[in-house]
Formats: sequence, structure tokens, C-alpha cells
Amino acid sequence: MPKQFFRMIAVEVLKVFTRGSGLGALVVALLVGALAALAMNGLMQVQEGVQLNGQGLGGLVQFDVVGVAAKALSARNFFVLPLLLFLATGASMAGEHADRTLRELVVRPVPRWSILAAKFAALASLSAATLLVTFVTSVALGWPLVGPPQIDQSVAEGAESLTRVSLGFAASFVSDLCLLALGLALSTFVRSVGGVVVSLVLVLLADRAIWMGLNGVGLAQRMMTGAPEPWVDEALKWTLVGAQACWEGWETSFEPGQFVAVTAYTVLACLVATLRFGRSDVP
Repeated sequence: MPKQFFRMIAVEVLKVFTRGSGLGALVVALLVGALAALAMNGLMQVQEGVQLNGQGLGGLVQFDVVGVAAKALSARNFFVLPLLLFLATGASMAGEHADRTLRELVVRPVPRWSILAAKFAALASLSAATLLVTFVTSVALGWPLVGPPQIDQSVAEGAESLTRVSLGFAASFVSDLCLLALGLALSTFVRSVGGVVVSLVLVLLADRAIWMGLNGVGLAQRMMTGAPEPWVDEALKWTLVGAQACWEGWETSFEPGQFVAVTAYTVLACLVATLRFGRSDVP
């Protein structure tokens, strides 16, 4: 490890957080948490007069700060914030390659893997910051607007619910690392920010098609035999869609297989990025 490695990370963090994609990600993270609290508060105001299949919305939606944080987490992981993280990743590598600033790093007496590692650490800090902003905002506004965690038997149960949704945010960080690693790997092949985003979207769309096909196989097997073959469930965990959904287990129980898969994808993407960057010319 070069002596100036942590200084390199600090420089990359500054660049990531001051670019438009980084600032936009932080603003969107703040808005997601605030809007989740405001939307839940508005829904709570009308839920008593709304009936759905004879049941009030209070029986379908968790009107407390845990419900607000959960909705904020789902909204955060839906599309916009992952897209901004894609843009930040593309700007960190392909963008600097296009404007010739990456060459200034390559010609320095440091190993190339350390350059990638510093960029990955900076992007990971952006991901962590957006998750923290969304969580803190949703809890800080959700608690007074919607109410504290619903407690059926003890204070501990309410506290446990808030702890579990916070674990969902932590699991989202693991999922983000996979996307960032994939983005860095693609940035070593594609030399424009737009190209990185388009390439990553195409990869995710292809993976989604595979995921849908496996679900179709599982549905057909369920109709014929009453239950899908075990290999279908295992294969679904190893799609990018299935692996990156590891955070969704916070409500019931986390699936270890999903974390194994998402970690494997992250490590593989980092290896590809390191090998490719180490052998590529940077004019």
C-alpha cells in the first residue's frame, strides 16, 4: 500500500462529493426521506375514512416511524438514486479518462490498483452518506409526524423494529457496493460517462430478463407439480436482481445466499476492473 493512500482517498472523496452527480445524490436522498414522512402523514390523515375490501388502510400500512423508514428505503432503492450512483461511478473513471485527468494519476509512482481502490472507497462513502441521510431524515421527520414505533407488548419490540429497518439500510450498502464495482469494471472498457450508464443498464436489463425467465419456470413447475424445483430458487438468488434484493429481508429474515451472491459479484467485478485497468493504456 502506498504511503499516500489515505490522502488519495481523501482527494477522491472530495471530487465525488463536489461533482453534480454526488451533490444530486445527497439532495435526492434528503428528499426521499422527507417525502416519505410527509406522504405517510398525509395518508394517515385520511386512512380512517378509507376502506379497502372492508379493511381500513391502518391494517395494511404500518403508520409509525418504522413504516416511514421502510417506505423511504424502498423508494431510495427504486431507480433515481441508483442511477445517480451510476453517474458518479462513470464520472470517477470514464469521465476522468475523457478529460485526460486520469493520466495525471496513472503517471504518479503508485500502483494502479491503489487508484481504483481509492475511487471505490470514495464512491462507497457517497453510498453510505445517501443511506444515512435518507434514514436520519425519515426517522427525524417520521417520528413527530407519524408517531413512534408501534408497540404491542413492550418497548423492546418497537425498538427492535427500528433496529431491523436500520439493518435493511445497512444491507442496501452491500447492494450498492456491487453496483459500484460493476460500474468501475465497465468504466475500464467504456470511455464515456453515458456509455458506462447505458452499459450498466443493459447488463441489468439482461439480468432482469433472466430473472423473469426463471420466475416463469418456477411458476410453470408450481402449476404442474405444486412447487418449483429447488434449483430455481437457488438460481434466482444468483441473478443480480435476486442478489441485490438482499436488503428486502429486513421485514422477515435475511437470506444468507443473497449476501454470498452479491459479495461474489462485487469481488469478481473488482478483480476484472483491477486486471483491465492494470493493462490498459491511458493516453
